[in-house]
Amino acid sequence: MAEFWTFDNNRTKYAMNSNPIILLVCVLWTMSAMAQEPAVVRSVDVVDYGIYRIELTGQHVPMPSAGAGAIQPASRVVLIAKTNEIPATIGTTFGFQFILNGSPVGGVAAVDIIVEHPAFHKPDGEISKTTDRVPWRYRIGETVGYTYTFDHDWEAVTGVWKIQVWQGGKILAGKEFIVKSGTK
Repeated sequence: MAEFWTFDNNRTKYAMNSNPIILLVCVLWTMSAMAQEPAVVRSVDVVDYGIYRIELTGQHVPMPSAGAGAIQPASRVVLIAKTNEIPATIGTTFGFQFILNGSPVGGVAAVDIIVEHPAFHKPDGEISKTTDRVPWRYRIGETVGYTYTFDHDWEAVTGVWKIQVWQGGKILAGKEFIVKSGTK
């Protein structure tokens, strides 16, 4: 049987045998309060960056604010080459992994991933904007990341690409990549 311990003003200890319903209410209330505690990001550590091999979850998340119109979450990433020089080749995946530092550890924090890139000239004649904003949620204290894959030839545009983590209008971390023709 559980006991709650309290102290009165005279520092006399009292034990109160608890009712199981009261105990359940207290546990649920505590869990609810912990679950609702907002995650606070203090900083971001870049773990690695470069070219990756990824395994996708199979999800296709429409994202109108992304140049390609959607994102596909990955279930596994493997760093193939630590580099900021990226070949402009269909199938190339690049980006970086990072850890959100803050509290509570395991809490979910909302951030924006900003991808700055040269304009895309899509097959239908549309010219894309040069900044994608992807709102996403990551767990504090876990190694997470963001990668970009050239799925279409019109995406594999040479030039400077930046992938950044933002929150509250402030940049927390980022990497710059140079996409080049003929780079291996």
